Amino acid sequence: MKNRRMLFLLLSLVTVLALVLGACGGGTTPPAATEAPAESVEEPTEAAVEEPTEAPAEEPTEAPAEEPTEAPAEEPTEAPAEEPTAEATAEEAGEQPFAGEEVVIGLMTDKSGALAIYGPSQTQGFYLGLEYATEGTMEVAGRPIVVVEKDNGSDPDTGVQQARELIEAEGADILVGNVSSSVALATIPVAEENDVIYIAEPAAAPAITAENFSPNTFRTSRTSVQDALVMGSGLLGMGETFVQIAPDNAFGIGSACAFYAIVTAGGGQFTTNDTAEGCGTIYAPIETTDFTSYINQILDSGAEVLIVSWAGAGFAPMFQQMSQLGVFDEMTVGTGVGDNQTLAAGYADAIGVVGIQVYHYTLPDNEINDWLVERHMEEYGTPPDLWAAGGMMAAIMAVEGLEATNGDASADALRAVYEDEFSFEGPKGTTTIRPADHVALQTLYFVRVVNVNDSEFKFVELVEEFGPERTVPPCALVDPYAERCPPAE
Repeated sequence: MKNRRMLFLLLSLVTVLALVLGACGGGTTPPAATEAPAESVEEPTEAAVEEPTEAPAEEPTEAPAEEPTEAPAEEPTEAPAEEPTAEATAEEAGEQPFAGEEVVIGLMTDKSGALAIYGPSQTQGFYLGLEYATEGTMEVAGRPIVVVEKDNGSDPDTGVQQARELIEAEGADILVGNVSSSVALATIPVAEENDVIYIAEPAAAPAITAENFSPNTFRTSRTSVQDALVMGSGLLGMGETFVQIAPDNAFGIGSACAFYAIVTAGGGQFTTNDTAEGCGTIYAPIETTDFTSYINQILDSGAEVLIVSWAGAGFAPMFQQMSQLGVFDEMTVGTGVGDNQTLAAGYADAIGVVGIQVYHYTLPDNEINDWLVERHMEEYGTPPDLWAAGGMMAAIMAVEGLEATNGDASADALRAVYEDEFSFEGPKGTTTIRPADHVALQTLYFVRVVNVNDSEFKFVELVEEFGPERTVPPCALVDPYAERCPPAE
């Protein structure tokens, strides 16, 4: 009787186990499996299958009823309840791994030196660019943007010191700016040594992305070679003989030699300093206010066309003295057509001059430029000029780069993005970064100055627009980076 009872008990136990195992492994999914993410399906399954089979195998007679019911009841409910939360947190971190961490941008400018008339406009455009690119949040990939601004007065030594301070003391992840090309060139090694990205704007020296090239330096500013492509094309139809005046600094030398190359390649001849070193140019210190001796050299040159490359407050006395000494009566004058402030203050004696204009608020026809004009008027009471447009472009490039890296501001991550045929939309339309040398291919304008007293700063008329495909300078990298340049076609 005892044996029969024991046999019956064992048969009952087998039946119960069969029912339990059938419920765990059958076609109906347990509630926990439907709630958990795909990655957490394994844990409930292991707990439900392993526990009931191990416990009855070891102690079939002592606790047949308790083990199969306790283990499946606890394991599937406890593990899935915790795992989805951890999985969700990991997933969110994967989308924005640096969320909450500040990203610091060091903004380098000049508000006290020789180019101080440009610095305020540059920084105003940069802050508006951040506003536009982040849709007013001042965040990118979950990271609050902090801007630390430094005024280097266009002094290279000060610029180097401040670049180091921005990186080492302020924790700058990215450097942006430099009105002065000389300061920009001095900043390049600092960014390279500290392995941070530097976006040059508005410095125009070709050397930034040529003989002084660094893998960590990019630019949204145009180069003087691009200026020369535009203005040289226009001026070659206005005369055959040329002379230049330019400041004796990195910008002036780079600009003058770029014009020299373009004009001579087009058949023009220079009547003064016609050598590869002189670049057909009369050089003057950037601080010059009395240009009489230099203007007399220009008049003595006998050239039909004068090319003026200048920057800073010197434009006003230069043009005034040129007018007094009869330069505009003797020759065609081509120049860089600058910002609204410089035009109003310095071009009254230069009505009719033609030249390259990087940006004028009346020229581009796109929604981003409309936004910039409206917001600049709201904030500052005047329309934006080329320095503001350039500042906006640098801000957009920085933000879109960080968006593409999910907030990773490391040089390796941003470089990979910027060198992958990177382009962005700005106030002048599409700008594309050339992977080989990091030149910014962009639209430029050939214009004529028609007045300097319009109440809405409508000082110029468009002669011809040059799209990015027409402002492509040759790749001018030197060893050890020369091999980056594609073969000449």
